[in-house]
Amino acid sequence: MSSSNTSVNDNQNYNVYGYTPLRGANLAALIVFAIAWAAHSGLAVLYRQIWFGTCLFIAVGLETAGYIGRFISSSNPTILNDFLVQIICLTLGPAFFMAGTYYLLAEIVVIWGVEYSRFKPWTYSKIFISLDLISIVLQALGGGMAATALVQNKNVDTGTHIMVGGLAFQVFATTVFMALCFDFYWTRRKRLGRGSESSYVPNFQQNHISQASEGPEEYAHIRNSKKSKIFLFALGASIIFVYVRSIYRVAELSVGWTGYLMTEEGYFLVLDTLMVAIAVWILLPFYPGFFLGRVQLSAVTSAAKSSSASGEDEKV
Repeated sequence: MSSSNTSVNDNQNYNVYGYTPLRGANLAALIVFAIAWAAHSGLAVLYRQIWFGTCLFIAVGLETAGYIGRFISSSNPTILNDFLVQIICLTLGPAFFMAGTYYLLAEIVVIWGVEYSRFKPWTYSKIFISLDLISIVLQALGGGMAATALVQNKNVDTGTHIMVGGLAFQVFATTVFMALCFDFYWTRRKRLGRGSESSYVPNFQQNHISQASEGPEEYAHIRNSKKSKIFLFALGASIIFVYVRSIYRVAELSVGWTGYLMTEEGYFLVLDTLMVAIAVWILLPFYPGFFLGRVQLSAVTSAAKSSSASGEDEKV
């Protein structure tokens, strides 16, 4: 691409990357993500993590496909199809990763105490998964439009702007999500510390909560486990790594297809490859099913039904 507001060079040998992808680095990334893909798939089946497992299967699968494209491009960076495979797959992959983690907050709220949440457990999942789907659609639409324009040697700006919009929307959703996670943590800590009823209690819980409690007794073994607390920190770290990557991708596309962030592979390898790889691999030794058990269907669903059956459907 000759610039962010022009079409692709007519030369069929034009290097769309602006550099030749490093063969060794991209092969290493391919191997890292391929192993993680197989491992996440196996753990999803073992722990019956239906939603989280499916999202990570798609996310890490897209990452693997993206690095296949980059590895092939290391031999010939002028082949357009290989470039399109990597740019689309590596743009969409982290969005599916976040869709999986959004679901986990509902489980965490149920286990650590619904009374400390500003929303019903299922509401978190519905809101943020919906926002993530919007982000995925925008990124896919923009990527498709940019790819079509690229193939037809036309202006790629419209598709690029939509991709940036989708990425920016993802950053926004993740920011709100992290703020609500911290709010849940801080509200729980404050109320348990005071041991009184004076702290904030959400509307949908006011008829049920008479005093601060640790959470449902049936999940006390999870809350009291040191490894579960470590898991929460690991999950938070993985989200932050993907968050950093998403900010980088917004900046990368914003400066244009021939900007310094797009044409210097070093930035990409550190701020995209490394960030996503760490996030994905953190959740292998700290896999949710290992720490939370197989509670995602029974706990979240029963909590949602319970609050609905009580007639507490008012908005917070």
